[in-house]
Amino acid sequence: MSQYSKYDSEFCGNIPIHIINTVQTYAVLVVLDHQLVIRQVSENVDVIFGKNARELIDISLQELTSEAFAEQIAGLRENNGGQRFTTNWDGHYVIAHFQPELILLEIETGIAAREGATFMEHFRDMRETIHRIDTANDVQSVCTVAADELKKVSGFDKVMIYAFDKDWNGHVMAEAREEEMEAYLRFTFPASDIPKPARDIYKNNPYRFIPDRDFEPVKLYPVINPVTHAFLDMSDCNVRAVAAVHVEYLKNMKVGASMSVRLMINGELWGLIACHHRTARVIDHQLCTKLELLSTIISARINTLQLQGYFDYNSRLNNCYTQVIANIYKNDKLSDGLAAGDGAPILMNMLQATGMAVIMNREVRFWGTVPSKSEIEDLTLWLHLKDGRRVFHTDSLAAAYEISASLAEIASGLLAIPIQAQQDEYILLFRNEHIQTTRWGGNPEERIFFDKDPQIYHPRHSFKLWQEHVKGYSSPWRPEEIQAAENLRSFIFAFLSPTQDNRDI
Repeated sequence: MSQYSKYDSEFCGNIPIHIINTVQTYAVLVVLDHQLVIRQVSENVDVIFGKNARELIDISLQELTSEAFAEQIAGLRENNGGQRFTTNWDGHYVIAHFQPELILLEIETGIAAREGATFMEHFRDMRETIHRIDTANDVQSVCTVAADELKKVSGFDKVMIYAFDKDWNGHVMAEAREEEMEAYLRFTFPASDIPKPARDIYKNNPYRFIPDRDFEPVKLYPVINPVTHAFLDMSDCNVRAVAAVHVEYLKNMKVGASMSVRLMINGELWGLIACHHRTARVIDHQLCTKLELLSTIISARINTLQLQGYFDYNSRLNNCYTQVIANIYKNDKLSDGLAAGDGAPILMNMLQATGMAVIMNREVRFWGTVPSKSEIEDLTLWLHLKDGRRVFHTDSLAAAYEISASLAEIASGLLAIPIQAQQDEYILLFRNEHIQTTRWGGNPEERIFFDKDPQIYHPRHSFKLWQEHVKGYSSPWRPEEIQAAENLRSFIFAFLSPTQDNRDI
């Protein structure tokens, strides 16, 4: 199985979760046109308004609520630029969403506390949490602290911090849990568990919660929206119901209530805070606001640490590159300049290679762990067929070039810098094999399976540890390393140019 196996199921990625056309029971949905006339509602509206769905169609919001509330919604539509907005009406929390042709109001059925805590009281409660997050000195520490603190703040039985990889598989960086909850620390969950449509929704919606896994879905009336003449787009609605496959997924995890909060960096989804509870529970708006605020603080701290790491790494890379160039000029001979270093060439350390060979003047000089001379000669002949004007790099030489298992151990990674490719002269940098072990939460090959009816499918039943070992790969070459190698290739071309003062190689 390849290290880069795609577990973001194309099937799951095409599920239209935004037009599910039902809602959860903790709130009602009222859909208005831009004249604030009710055109569609969820069938549980009687819980709040004492009238059934059919009685509310085509009456004005002002008639249903109050003139002041209707004016507030109209003002928000004009002035907030289409962003969602949270307000209240008659003690109920209300989230307003603004679409090109519609206004959607999510009105929670529970009555909010009339005299809520002040901002200062909330801040005082969270001040120590914020301090601990903001003083964590690496990304792993941020995640560990965040999981512990968010469990205290939220009261959930388990809180996990997920980080997505480049293939959108989710790695559990940290978790805080009650003993009865199953441990998933350092597990990886396939991308299909949170498919692309679900991930995309987090770009506009900071959180998603399911207070009761076993809720009875509430239909919309009428089924087709009379303004758009289509199913209602509920992408941004928290109250949107849950696909049956996800309910089954939660049951298999023995989770009765859940909440997910986004972690965004530079406008992209970096990860999620996943909160699980064994039983159904109330998830009020104040808790949502706290977790949204803390997710912003956690994201900012992770971003700061990543930028600092990126800066430190590039500073080291640039310093090493400057030393390599200085040594070449100092020796006035390319081969000696490339070889300069304390114990090992600076270039080898700069690119974090485990071996290095320089082929020039029909001679091979090498350092560290490298293939045999005959294997290097064969590799050079193979490189001759490549584009000699560019650096060649791979983290799986076996995928592109037939090599033995013993060679793969010491040379799974190759970065080749042409000196004079037409004369088969190269700098070869090797990286040894790095066997990658992924601790999957259940077998990712069984992430979904279909019923006899191909329209019905189910998630995997087990989330027990399933390990995958991938051989034949080195640690990947970073883009900054490849660019530094390209810069060196350009420098060498200029250094050996006939316009120079007869430089020696």
